[in-house]
Amino acid sequence: MTHSTPCILLLALGWTVGALPGQDSPPRTRSPKQIILPEAKSMAAKRALLDQITPLDLKEKRPPNIVLILADDLGYGDLGVYGSKTIPTPHIDALARSGTRFTDAYVTAATCSPSRAGLVTGRYQQRFGFEFNTAGGALTHRESRGLRPSAVTMAEVLKQAGYVTGAFGKWHLGTRAHFHPQQRGFEEFYGFLAGAHSFFPAKWPQPVYQTIMRGKNALTEPEYLTDAIAREAAKFISRQKDHPFFAYVPFNAVHTPIEASPKYQKRFPDEKRPKQRDYNAMTSALDDAVGTIMQSVRKSGQMNNTLVIFMNDNGGPIYTGVQSNGPLRLGKLFLFEGGVRVPLIISWPGVVKPKQVFRGVTSSMDLFPTACSAAGIDLPAAMKLDGVNLLPCLSEKSSRPPHEFLFWSNGPNKAVRHGKWKLVKAGAHTWLFDLSKDIGEKTNLSRKHPDTVEQLEKALKKWQSEMSPPAWPSKPNRRKIEVDGVPYEINI
Repeated sequence: MTHSTPCILLLALGWTVGALPGQDSPPRTRSPKQIILPEAKSMAAKRALLDQITPLDLKEKRPPNIVLILADDLGYGDLGVYGSKTIPTPHIDALARSGTRFTDAYVTAATCSPSRAGLVTGRYQQRFGFEFNTAGGALTHRESRGLRPSAVTMAEVLKQAGYVTGAFGKWHLGTRAHFHPQQRGFEEFYGFLAGAHSFFPAKWPQPVYQTIMRGKNALTEPEYLTDAIAREAAKFISRQKDHPFFAYVPFNAVHTPIEASPKYQKRFPDEKRPKQRDYNAMTSALDDAVGTIMQSVRKSGQMNNTLVIFMNDNGGPIYTGVQSNGPLRLGKLFLFEGGVRVPLIISWPGVVKPKQVFRGVTSSMDLFPTACSAAGIDLPAAMKLDGVNLLPCLSEKSSRPPHEFLFWSNGPNKAVRHGKWKLVKAGAHTWLFDLSKDIGEKTNLSRKHPDTVEQLEKALKKWQSEMSPPAWPSKPNRRKIEVDGVPYEINI
C-alpha cells in the first residue's frame, strides 16, 4: 500500500538541501539523515519553470517521437557492434548501422540509481545530493530516499510540450508515492520501483517497492520480464497514432539475478558454463526486446520521424564473472573506464547519418537537451542543464567536442575526463592516464605530468564546490579492493 504525503520537507538536524533548478547551490553542509518529501515553495518554483515551456503546435507539424532504451549492467564489450564475438546482437547492431555509434560516451555514476538520476534530469545528480544508490527497497522506502521532487525531468518537459509519455521497466529513483514515475512526468508506467527484480513470476505477494506495477496497481507478470517490458513498450508505441510520444524503456536486463528462460538458453548450446550461458541468453533476450520495440515503430509508420537512443546505465560488473567490458579497466562500482564508459547509439533516419562513429566525449546528461532540441523545445536558461545538445555534432555543424570536462564523485573516489586525460583519485592516491594511447588505464602518468594533475585537481575542486553533499550515506559495508596495490573503497 502506498501512502499519501503532505507537501512538506522534513529536515533532520539542520540538513541543507541542493539548489532548485536556476538557483545557485548552497554550501556543502552535512547532517546524518534527510527525509525527502515535496516542499511547497520548491515545487512552486519548479512549476513556474515548466510553465515557461511553450506547448508545441502539433497541428502544424508532428515533432519526432523519442524512444530511449536503457540497458542495465551490460558489459561494454557484450554487443556485436562493440566487439563481442560470442553474443549475437543483430537488432542493436542494426540500430547502430542506421545511425551513430559513440566510442567515448559516459554515464554520471558507476552504479544504477545515481546514474539514472543524472540521465533523466540532464544534470549532475550531486547537485541535489544523489551521490549513492538509494539502498535496498525497504530502507529506501522507509527513509524516503529518491530523486528530489523539485528536480525537473526530461519527461516533465516533454509532457509540458505536448508529448504522450510512458516509462516501462526499472525505475530506481524512489519508491514512495511522490517519487512514482506518474508523479515525474510519465502518464503511463509499467515496471517496478526498486533496484532489482526476478525475471520470472513472483511466487508470493510483494511490497509496493518490489512488485511489478501497471500504473500504481500491483500485478503478477507471467511472462519473462524482459519480454514483458518490450511488450508493454511496443503496445504503448502502437497506440500513439495521433500524438508524438516519449517512450522511456529502462530494462533491468542484464542486472542480477542472472536468469534466462529456455527460449534464450537454447541459443547457446555450446556454452558449458551455466552462468555464462544464462548471461549470454539474457543479452540475447535484451536484443530481441530492442527488435520488438523497433518493429512496433516500423508498423506505426513513424520510423523516419523517431529518434531512438540506446544506452547502458553503467559498466558491466566484474563480480558476476560473466560480463565483458572489452578493453576497459574494471567495471561497475569503479570510476575507471569499465565503470563509467558505456555503449551509446543514436538513430534518427534522415537526420543522423547512418554508419557514423563519433569519438567526442559525451555524457548521458546530453540526452535530455538533445531530445528537447529534436522536439523543437526551447528550454529556459534558468534550467541550467549540465548536458549539451548533441545534434550539431551529429550533423557536422559543430566540430567542438561536446564536453571539455566531465566529473565523477563517489565518496572518497573522484575522477575527471579532460580531452585525452583521465584523472582518478581513491582517497589520497592519484592516477593519471592518457586515454588516447592507454584505453585500458594501465600506465599511471601522474608523476610524469604533475602540471596536468594539478590542473585537473583544480577543476575538480571547483566542480565539487558547486555540488551538494550526499543526501544519504553509502551502504555501511564498504569493502576495499586493491587496485595497483592501493585500497579502493567501494561506495554503493
